[in-house]
Amino acid sequence: MLCSLTPMVALITNSEVLQVLKDRGADLQLGGRAVGSEKLAHAYLENNSAGIRHAAALREFIDMLKPFNLTRTEALSIINTCPTSMVEVFLLVDRCDTRLTEEQMEAILDLVAMHLKH
Repeated sequence: MLCSLTPMVALITNSEVLQVLKDRGADLQLGGRAVGSEKLAHAYLENNSAGIRHAAALREFIDMLKPFNLTRTEALSIINTCPTSMVEVFLLVDRCDTRLTEEQMEAILDLVAMHLKH
């Protein structure tokens, strides 16, 4: 049975994808509705950069990023990739050189280091 999906309804974080995969049973060795690729994606996200795993903490982290005037896409990219260098922040933020100072990029990196799972 094929299901119809509405493309690009919303942007979601890696941790939200991880939760959907868990809901489909991708974390179970046997059973569940998940197919092989979903189980592989689950294993990858479980071990690599799933970021914040609780909705309240996610909202709190996004609020901490508000002073930097990032777009939702930029904030989610930061959550998903957990940047550890200014170069990574520069690549994630559009027109970063005109929108953020080096001090602001360092502040973002400090927030990531303090609040996101690596």
